[in-house]
Amino acid sequence: MKPTGRRRGFKSWFVEPYRQVKLGLMFLILNLAFAGLMFGIFGYYIWDIYQTLAVYFKLTSDQSAEILLKFQAPVLVGTLLIFLFVAISILVAVRYTHQIYGPLVSIHRFLDEYLEGVTVTPLALRESDQLKELAEKLNHLVSLQPNEKRQPNLRPIYAYLDEILAGKMPAPIRSRESDAFFSLIERLNKLSEALNAKKSS
Repeated sequence: MKPTGRRRGFKSWFVEPYRQVKLGLMFLILNLAFAGLMFGIFGYYIWDIYQTLAVYFKLTSDQSAEILLKFQAPVLVGTLLIFLFVAISILVAVRYTHQIYGPLVSIHRFLDEYLEGVTVTPLALRESDQLKELAEKLNHLVSLQPNEKRQPNLRPIYAYLDEILAGKMPAPIRSRESDAFFSLIERLNKLSEALNAKKSS
């Protein structure tokens, strides 16, 4: 795998910004719903207590205003705590998803390179990352069957030969110079071209 420089700071938390923000918004909506519900319930009871006091003690307008001022402090503190709770929940969600999506990006790249035949280096995750067990199992799997020891897939070659024996005109087999049977595939393609030219003449 190609070494990549690690970003630092708050921006480094966003490995998959769309998915992480989407999950964060789900947390935000859930938290805001419960925060609004709690604020509404407690606000209703505080207002009900104020109305009861005003009627029971027959408070004047000045006394009512003074009591309202007493209620303002706990209401403001409660509102601040609710917004603080929502903000911390979003930060925790982004931080936790960073520990999941970060390793997922590395694992996807690792598997893509392995399937392409590139010699891969073992996955190395950070101490805070999740999915460590999966990374260890993938490293163990690749160590048991590295790319240079993988058996090439001969199915396309067999299918190609079957079509020739059946008298058909198969399309050339696509291959790369790095393929194990590149020279054999090239000769088979030339053989098919020669047979096709002989049939058409």
